[in-house]
Amino acid sequence: MKHIYYVLIALSIFFFILFGVIVPQQGGLIPSSDIYAQEVANANPAYNETLPIQTVDMGLSGRSILIAFVMLSHVVYANLHLGGAWIAAGTESLYLRTKKERYNRLARSITLFNVILFSAGATFAVAGVLFFISLYPVFVSEAFHIYWWPLLIEVFTFAFEIFFLYTYWFSWGKISNRWHQFLGYAYAIDVFIQTLMINTLSSGMLTPGKSAITWGSTGLLTMPWESLMGWWFNATTWILQFHRLAAAVSFFGFLLAMLGMLHYRDRKDQASKTYWDLVGSYGLSWGLLGLIFQPLLGFFFMYTLFKNNTGAFSMIMLGNRAWEMVLMVGLLSALFVTILLYYYDRKEAILKSGDNPRLHRVFQVFILVAVIAGFFLVQPYTLSSGINPLGFMSYKLVALVILIVIGSFALGIDVIMLKDQQTVEWGTLSFSSRTALAVSGILGMAIVIVMGYVRESARSPWMVYGIIPVPGGASYPTPIPVAQIAITWVITLILLITVFWFTSKVTAEHPEQAEEI
Repeated sequence: MKHIYYVLIALSIFFFILFGVIVPQQGGLIPSSDIYAQEVANANPAYNETLPIQTVDMGLSGRSILIAFVMLSHVVYANLHLGGAWIAAGTESLYLRTKKERYNRLARSITLFNVILFSAGATFAVAGVLFFISLYPVFVSEAFHIYWWPLLIEVFTFAFEIFFLYTYWFSWGKISNRWHQFLGYAYAIDVFIQTLMINTLSSGMLTPGKSAITWGSTGLLTMPWESLMGWWFNATTWILQFHRLAAAVSFFGFLLAMLGMLHYRDRKDQASKTYWDLVGSYGLSWGLLGLIFQPLLGFFFMYTLFKNNTGAFSMIMLGNRAWEMVLMVGLLSALFVTILLYYYDRKEAILKSGDNPRLHRVFQVFILVAVIAGFFLVQPYTLSSGINPLGFMSYKLVALVILIVIGSFALGIDVIMLKDQQTVEWGTLSFSSRTALAVSGILGMAIVIVMGYVRESARSPWMVYGIIPVPGGASYPTPIPVAQIAITWVITLILLITVFWFTSKVTAEHPEQAEEI
């Protein structure tokens, strides 16, 4: 357990140094609206917002805080479906192949979990749209004209999502396996397409398809087809899409592991403890699968951003917002180390009793190497005193590759252990292992929340980079100040964990009996 304490202490020290030293020295307290004040002043005055509703009684950042809370919450709920759909359908496929009832039970629990929380995610989505319409009407008008067809398709996929999700749940055990699997994967593919349509707008705000918005005609296509395709499928659309898919699978896997540990503690019978022990390890496998691809896809996203929007890239990698990327890789490193500590503690006896006794020693080395890699990842490239030689990007790339390789190794171990379950004494988790899985769930959620803010602040103070500014200029500084966004993150995280746990208590099926719904 002391190793988990070390991770938590290291995280606390990291947060203290980051917010107390690195943020001020990198100029992170200076709003981007001040840095780019001249550029914003030269923007097309047609994009000025004039409605009195622009002023909200929450200080200068009131608008941004409202949008941040609603949209970051929505992103987490959206990831429940983007990642949870594939995990639910994949888990049912595993049940049909192995005939092990625990996978059927888990697939049902995941699906009902998504069914119940679907309305909450939709509520946050609608609230976010209404907030944007109310607070940024000029931007919304331009966005709806450019992205009318993708957003219309998104509406239809939303309707199909309702059909596939609810039919998938209510037809469980009532139709053939083939048709039921069709519904499950149709649900997953539909959510993928829906996310892609939203990402045409999200990516276009950061890497717009053109340097200006020009209308060529009226009717079904308000621009030439080539121009619209440039806006819809801009430089970062596809890489953002697959990065979000990997992040969603990773997030849902770690969430499943965390909820499994809460159920493990909550249930008293041995059958349930054995089951939730397996669920925790199973969720960790999905979490690791997505986590392995996340940094790789993230690197390609940043490279694409560098090639197509040098200003935004420089701001979040070298400029005043660079601390946000340090925070991201810090959470990522802590998550990798926490996972390895779980395997070291949980699988210690298995590793020692295998055919290769040196494997246990190798795992210890992996933990040490992961800590060293994390140390290099959290080094800031620039400080007020100049360049930090430990923060060179070449070092960080090597560190990321090392974590990916180690994570792949750990994933392989978990898959082998889940496949050959006779070698594991399930249901006897130590407090250290339970804590590691719970912490991994919290870190997995925190990464998703912070990730959305990083991408949005990269284009600040622009709604559409270089074209439509955030209204108000210096009167409404953007992005949200560090202290305020940190409080927003914590509140959002606590509320979501609470909602997920109480929902899981209703939706979870245990081995001795199905819960009354």
